Amino acid sequence: MRHLADLRRRLAAAEDALAAAQAAQKRAETAFDAASDLITAAEQALDAAREQRARGRQERYAARQAHEQVEVTVRRLRRRVDEVSGRLDGMA
Repeated sequence: MRHLADLRRRLAAAEDALAAAQAAQKRAETAFDAASDLITAAEQALDAAREQRARGRQERYAARQAHEQVEVTVRRLRRRVDEVSGRLDGMA
């Protein structure tokens, strides 16, 4: 009889430990899911920032190209103005 009572106590203790372990596992899974959601959000924000940086680089490149083209045009027009001015001075 004593042996049976001891086994029942041990069984009850094991069941209590199992319930506690299941509750701890549930809390850990909830925490893991929350952390996973945060990581997903951070990855999405990082991807968006990388896309924005890439667009910025493209815009900067286009602006540099446009600036260089305008600079070439300005130099060419200045030469033309100097040439025309020189011709006009020569006519006078």
